[in-house]
Amino acid sequence: MSKHFTNDPQVGESGGGLLATAENIAAAESLKAGAVDGLAPGYPQSVRKTIALVLVAAVGMYIMMLTLSTALSLRIAAIAPDTKETSLSLAVSIAALLQLIAIPIGGALSDRTTSRLGRRRPWIIRLLIPALLTMAIIGAFTSMPLIVVSYVVGITCAQLAFSTYAVIPVEGIPDKMRARVMGLMGMFGALAFSGGSFLAAALQGVPVLMMTAPVLLALVCTLPLLFLYKDPAKAKADVPPLDVAGLFKNLIVDPRKYPDFGWVWLARFLAGVAMTGLFTYFIYFMIDGLGTPLQEVGQNAGLLTLLSAPVSVFFFTVSGWLSDKVGRRKPFVIAAALLMAAALLIAGTATTFTQFVVAWLVFAVGQAMYLTVDLALCAAVLPNAEDVGKDMGVFQLALSIPSIVVPLIAPAVLGVGAGHNYLLLWGLCALLCAIGALAVFKVKGVR
Repeated sequence: MSKHFTNDPQVGESGGGLLATAENIAAAESLKAGAVDGLAPGYPQSVRKTIALVLVAAVGMYIMMLTLSTALSLRIAAIAPDTKETSLSLAVSIAALLQLIAIPIGGALSDRTTSRLGRRRPWIIRLLIPALLTMAIIGAFTSMPLIVVSYVVGITCAQLAFSTYAVIPVEGIPDKMRARVMGLMGMFGALAFSGGSFLAAALQGVPVLMMTAPVLLALVCTLPLLFLYKDPAKAKADVPPLDVAGLFKNLIVDPRKYPDFGWVWLARFLAGVAMTGLFTYFIYFMIDGLGTPLQEVGQNAGLLTLLSAPVSVFFFTVSGWLSDKVGRRKPFVIAAALLMAAALLIAGTATTFTQFVVAWLVFAVGQAMYLTVDLALCAAVLPNAEDVGKDMGVFQLALSIPSIVVPLIAPAVLGVGAGHNYLLLWGLCALLCAIGALAVFKVKGVR
């Protein structure tokens, strides 16, 4: 099962037919510049080659993004067991707040990069190196302020690298194939999450390796993409000027003018609350709610991801294919949100690890469906073909903001009653996720 973060290709949603869809944009570009298969001009390599390179990179990128938070949870629990929830929440919320600013700017900068190596590749390597260095600091030192600062910087660099990489399948793969490819990316993510959890558990006694191995794997798996992908270069005259003030002004979308965008963004935000609520605190639930010893928590986390991997693989693959086949997005997204809500209620009432496994597997089904089809829903309605990176960053906010809000509120919610009140925390997350499913019904411009 993929973590929140996740962290996936994000694009905007049109409202009321006022914004062109990605399909229409691609068609117009084809007429103007001879693009093939609905791709923007400047992509000489085959679609098959692009898909292969994207999927190889996905293995390492997902291992990095889906393992670092687990590794941080284990690291903090070993250093400060009595204040672990507060310390983890502080690191996660500050990092998410920084990403709220950094991701749109990073996307806009990559859109406007005129390097001979292209727009995306230079940023990927520039961001992975500082991510590696800061994770090494977390493993080498025990000062909690230093760990928090290092994680904030490191995970932001890692997220920006992932977000930049995630633009490539949106730009280089035709719309009619995109849901299937994103489903395969999700499948690779499910497998990577399982392997990454076992990796974190195996390296728990060697903190420096536990924190740096995920980023090293991302670097290794991204090398073929960095060397072989023909990332189209842009001349300075071909890119829009960078207007930072205008960029942040564009982050505010009037839902009255673009109602579909508003409803889809809201639905994704509420689904992000559910994902953040489960994945940020499931390690500590096993410690405090199920009484699992710290030395066994990493192994149990690996077992959870191992059990859910085939479930996620199946639903990532099948839901994307089926959504493309029937030409519908909304029913899949609604069902997925309701499944995640049900899983959170099962998790909150779990008294044994077996019961928690059931909740985890149900959530795996819902999340795999949601992340696959919701991405296709977004990718079909890009607001601006010239600002793909920025627009993806805007939609990323729907998953970034829950990573700020939930950790800030969660310690107080968990402290209600006798403490460790995961039923209340996850019950609230379930309610909001279900409301998000209702929001999808309001979308009119997409089936």
